[in-house]
Amino acid sequence: MSEAPAVPLPGSAERVLPGGLDLLVVPPRARTGWPVLPARVAAMCAVELQKLRHDRTELYTRAIQPALWLLIFGETFTRIHAIPTGGIPYLDYLAPGIIAQSAMFIAIFYGIMIIWERDAGILTKLLVTPTPRSALITGKAFAAGVKALIQAVVVVVIAALLGVAMTWNPLRLLGVAVAVVLGSAFFSRLSMTIAGIVLTRDRLMGIGQAIVCP
Repeated sequence: MSEAPAVPLPGSAERVLPGGLDLLVVPPRARTGWPVLPARVAAMCAVELQKLRHDRTELYTRAIQPALWLLIFGETFTRIHAIPTGGIPYLDYLAPGIIAQSAMFIAIFYGIMIIWERDAGILTKLLVTPTPRSALITGKAFAAGVKALIQAVVVVVIAALLGVAMTWNPLRLLGVAVAVVLGSAFFSRLSMTIAGIVLTRDRLMGIGQAIVCP
């Protein structure tokens, strides 16, 4: 003899289940409207910041390259006067270029990261979520801007210790920070766009080097 079917809960009982158990009976309403995209973008930016917080190795290793450029090449070419800079010390001439170079290197390799995540299956898992693709790209561009800004701070500190003449006007420093973040975000988006076209890391590395070297 079969058991009697369970009596469904009335509508009023569904709303008073304790401890948030009502979500087991009534699914939450889907978020709609214009706030959805900013919320998804903020979520992806938070995810990228969590990655940076849990693994700071990349930040430390990438800070070595601009430090070597300033400490070795900058000091060497300043002493031998091999490159004419028009009366400007070579370190003063080199420091802004190192900031731009570091930001571009970080941004360009985000395309390689996208291909690696696709090959590892991580990108597929992200694409099946309700998160828009634009939010994924914006989150990674934001992370590129944060990494480039940290690199710029490292270069400024080392340059100041080496006696490079620079302005400490807060507005100008803020302008440099904005330019670094926006520039790295632009080139990271460009790199990820190219990655979606070429689909292989070897081709992307060739194109990335052609962009960065000039």
